[in-house]
Amino acid sequence: MKRFVRNGILIIASTTICSGASAATATATMTNTVTISNSCSISTLGFTTTYDPIVANATTNQDVTASVTTTCTIGASPVITLGQGANADTGSTDAIPLRRLSSGGGTPVFLNYSLFSDSGRTVTWGNTVATAPAAVTATGSATPVTIYARVPSGQSVKAATYIDTVVATVTF
Repeated sequence: MKRFVRNGILIIASTTICSGASAATATATMTNTVTISNSCSISTLGFTTTYDPIVANATTNQDVTASVTTTCTIGASPVITLGQGANADTGSTDAIPLRRLSSGGGTPVFLNYSLFSDSGRTVTWGNTVATAPAAVTATGSATPVTIYARVPSGQSVKAATYIDTVVATVTF
């Protein structure tokens, strides 16, 4: 029995010694990285209006508004430009767009209009950085910008629905 107790003590002692030897640790540092690139999305809301060339708009411009909304990451520098439109007149350029709405059909009739970046309708909004609004802020949230439109008075045109499409671009 002595031998049995002695062997049992030796087994317990060796287990305790082995357990203490395997308690060492090692560490490592993990580095996590997220890269956020400048990004923007853009949406537009065009204008709809009624033009009366005989009475109301015979001598008075038809002034309306439209809008473009951008959502850009904070730190981006968005610049919004507006194209010449699908029905640009002869001599139209990106810097000085001569926009027209079209009646469509086989022999379309055109109705001139302009888009501006200011409420006084003096600064034409074109398709160049120089003609884009000066300040568009990137807040990370939707930022609407008003487009001031004018259909000049005194245009004698037939009764129809006139349409144009203008491409709005945000560069960031």
